[in-house]
Amino acid sequence: MTAIVLDNGTLRLRLDPDFGARVSELTDLRTGRNWLVDGPAVGSPAQDATFGVEQARGWDECFPSAASCQVDAWPMALRDHGEFWARPVEVAATSESATLTGQAGPLRFQRTIALAGDRLTLTYRVLNEGAVAMPYLWGQHLLIAPQDGDRLELPGIDSLDAAFLSNGGRVLPSGPVAFPDPNRDGLPVLDRTHPLAADFAAKFFAPVRGEAEARVVGESGSFTLRWNGEEVGYLGLWLDYGGWPAEAPVQQISLAPTTAPMESLAAAVESGKASLIQPGEAREWTVAILIDANKDVSHD
Repeated sequence: MTAIVLDNGTLRLRLDPDFGARVSELTDLRTGRNWLVDGPAVGSPAQDATFGVEQARGWDECFPSAASCQVDAWPMALRDHGEFWARPVEVAATSESATLTGQAGPLRFQRTIALAGDRLTLTYRVLNEGAVAMPYLWGQHLLIAPQDGDRLELPGIDSLDAAFLSNGGRVLPSGPVAFPDPNRDGLPVLDRTHPLAADFAAKFFAPVRGEAEARVVGESGSFTLRWNGEEVGYLGLWLDYGGWPAEAPVQQISLAPTTAPMESLAAAVESGKASLIQPGEAREWTVAILIDANKDVSHD
């Protein structure tokens, strides 16, 4: 299928049904900024495919695991980055909405994107069509291309748990890190973007409650994610300012609402953090994205 474009005159969104309905463009037409990391859709549909720097573009949905692993309840070894990326999926679209439907084992997964002004409303639904309870993990893998002067705001969060931490080519121990200023190991402040020369990369998680928010604010406006922490209880945060990979460093940010504070479903099951859905049960949650073009707006 050819790319599907949603355009309401304020926002333009482009997605690829043949690549897991990846959103490759999310442009604010008022400023011309495409907030997503741009680049070609590169990847293999094979079950053992790996997700690396050439694949790290746009916006994918990681389901039912974000890392390759094996889980007893699942009939196959789970793919790196989930079951959908680089594979054709069903997409039904109008001029301002699109619904992705994909099948992962006995679980049917749906994501509907609806445009309204400067807002995207995302509705997710998982249905267990099988005969046994199934564990799963979901993470919204949306890669933002930072610009000079952008800053990161995480209301209500003053500590992050580092699952991966690399600074100056040295991998540091995982564990808690203060936000926004880690004040340790020469780490940069985390609420500011940094150039490739910073040689820093980190994957963090933080629990959230109530109405959760995470945003990037800069000269061209702001990009805000908003969701219910009772439905999706964690924020995943990927910051890469030239620290990954060593052979081809990049600059990117991922604000990632997720159902578990890890990427492997096997690890989530072992720690009791996996979501469990019963036969015939449906689970739904929503995420809103707000894109504000007014660079003078205050978010204090």
